Amino acid sequence: MADRRRAVAGTPEVAFAEWLAGALRREGLTMEATARRLGISVKTVSRWVGGTTEPRLRDLSRIRELLGELPFP
Repeated sequence: MADRRRAVAGTPEVAFAEWLAGALRREGLTMEATARRLGISVKTVSRWVGGTTEPRLRDLSRIRELLGELPFP
C-alpha cells in the first residue's frame, strides 16, 4: 500500500487515516458512532481508519463538521 500523506500548512505531513484515528480518539467517538453521525456504514469508517480507502468529496464536509479541520487544504 502506498504511503499517501498530505501536508497541512505549518505542520508535518499526516495521512488521512492517522488523522481520522486521532480525531476519533480526541472526540471520544467509536467508529459506530461516527458512522451513525455521518450517515454511512461502519465498514466505510473502518476502511478510512485502516487507510484502505479515503472519503469521497461529498463526505468531507460532513467529516469537517463533525471532527474539525481536515489534514489538507
